[in-house]
Amino acid sequence: MTAQKTHGDDSTAPDQDFIDQAAQREFWIIALASLLFSITATHSTLVAVAFGRLGYSLEQIGVVLSIIAFPVVASTFCSGLIIGWFGALGAMRISMLLGVLGVGSMALTSDAFVPSLVSRLLWGAGVGFFLPPTMVYVQSRLTPRRFVYLVSAFSATVPLGLAFAPAIGEFTLNHFGLRTMFISGAIPALIAFALTFGLRPLEKPKAGGGLGVAAAARRWHLFPVLALFIGGAHYGYTASYLSPALEHAGTALGWFFIPVTFAMIFSRVGAMRKLSAYHPRYLAGGGLLLTSVALAVAAWSASPGFALAAGLLLGTGNSMMYPVISAWMGRLCAPAQRGGVQAIAATAFYGGIYATPWPETYLVAAFGYSVTQAVLGGIGLAMAALLVGSKVEGS
Repeated sequence: MTAQKTHGDDSTAPDQDFIDQAAQREFWIIALASLLFSITATHSTLVAVAFGRLGYSLEQIGVVLSIIAFPVVASTFCSGLIIGWFGALGAMRISMLLGVLGVGSMALTSDAFVPSLVSRLLWGAGVGFFLPPTMVYVQSRLTPRRFVYLVSAFSATVPLGLAFAPAIGEFTLNHFGLRTMFISGAIPALIAFALTFGLRPLEKPKAGGGLGVAAAARRWHLFPVLALFIGGAHYGYTASYLSPALEHAGTALGWFFIPVTFAMIFSRVGAMRKLSAYHPRYLAGGGLLLTSVALAVAAWSASPGFALAAGLLLGTGNSMMYPVISAWMGRLCAPAQRGGVQAIAATAFYGGIYATPWPETYLVAAFGYSVTQAVLGGIGLAMAALLVGSKVEGS
């Protein structure tokens, strides 16, 4: 199969969303593949349960869970280089195979501590390599007409995996055992890998692009990247510490986490249809404002009503962060630079998610959950104001 040009062979009318008819089909194929890969990746939610049944200590389980941060951030940062070597489609396939190996091999390595860490490193590398080339490929299928909306709608496939993976994994674990759970957990990513052979490859970027740091360091990228890091820190705090904060207050976790998932999917697929008419600078600033307010609401009171409101706010705000800024940065750079730009964007977001819980531990220990949430909310509000008030490229 020959490499496809940046634009389709067919002429594109101004009112079309995709570069040609085949691109529309490819958009839906990659959306399905992304959902399937997400189901495999989010089997992480069952790791603590599975390893607890194997008799591992809490300290060992903590290491197995947290070690994934290193390959996720490192592989995301280097993904621009991988895209340059293998193309966006090749990089996606590498990430999917790593995900299959990482999750599937846990069926063999979970009995031993060190080998299980190797499996988690492969697992994390697959997760880190996935999002940048996938966003590059999706964005290459679109015309400017509804670029931001369609990128945001596509990104809903990533959190949607959380609606399936825990239930599937729990059922398999309870009825067929741990090894079957990990083997079956790898199957969706394997199907996703097979689906990629129905996609046309893109032209590889010209040599010399490196990791993409130079492209992402352009002046207009500074505030969007900082906003992604802070938005990731808000999400990282939510994943790491909001559960014990709610439990400490005697509030059931469902009051927060169910509205979060609902708001993420609804806002990306539904609300963004209208909101995408606004400039990404305002959307991203508004998203950071909402996540900041969500943390403040949760800090004010963790009662069920406040938890529900905070969940809706955080889910909506989070949906207006990464996909919007990713689309914004991708739309304003040359196609050959998209790999590096998306790598830096995803690294900033993942860095906020995985790097900030450690220093947040000291804030929680010294001042408690409410003060920590107030501090994070205040930083987010300041960054939102800077982003909205700035005049960056493309404004």
